[in-house]
Amino acid sequence: MLYLVGLGLNCDLTVRGIEIIKECHIYLESYTSCLSIPLSDLIKMVGKEITVLNREAVEETQDFLDEAAVSDVALLVLGDPLVATTHAELVIEAQKRTIKTEIIHNASIYSAIAETGLQIYKFGKTVTIPYPEKGFRPTSFYDTILKNREMGAHTLVLLDIQEDQNRYMNPREAMEILDEVGYRGTVVCASRLGLMDQSIVYGQLRNLLEIEDSYWGPPPHCLVITAQLHFKEEEFLQMFYWKGEGENDE
Repeated sequence: MLYLVGLGLNCDLTVRGIEIIKECHIYLESYTSCLSIPLSDLIKMVGKEITVLNREAVEETQDFLDEAAVSDVALLVLGDPLVATTHAELVIEAQKRTIKTEIIHNASIYSAIAETGLQIYKFGKTVTIPYPEKGFRPTSFYDTILKNREMGAHTLVLLDIQEDQNRYMNPREAMEILDEVGYRGTVVCASRLGLMDQSIVYGQLRNLLEIEDSYWGPPPHCLVITAQLHFKEEEFLQMFYWKGEGENDE
């Protein structure tokens, strides 16, 4: 049997998740986000060895599902298991092979982003800002942001992760790319949501670009590009407002 077990935002396993992994060979997928605690601490928490899988190992499912066909296997996933489409594909492939599956849900950025005060039902399509590479500077994410705003929808902006290179985009890098493509409005920066050292900052892009890299701390980070705000959203966001240099009090 195959279990997909969500780790939530801070490796907070649910009671059901703990019960299940006691009886399973445990794998960890870590390429869609980054662990909030050292792997050694997670191993101590579950009391068993954990095999770490890269993207290729998860997407090329043959060996992984062969094992699940004859024994209990648990794949630990940061956040909620089915937020990443790769994991949905894994469930589909398991069903084709008549391998039973169970999903153990947990908190994810899609629920935690409500801590900004923005109303969840007002979010549109999510985008990811990728790292520019030589000959590769995609801007399609910005087209989606503009379409969302036309519909009055906020955009959750995920930041690129290149786990094999230990490279995680920070808010400043993402905002510089937004500036390059012509965005001039407000931004919400949410860092390490669900962790003890989380931070939320809201303000004009030009003002947030004044903030030093060191302020943001380690990943994970995300942004929100807001559309028209409800007055209650605006009131909530004022708790996180970052005033730029020379900006006068109202």
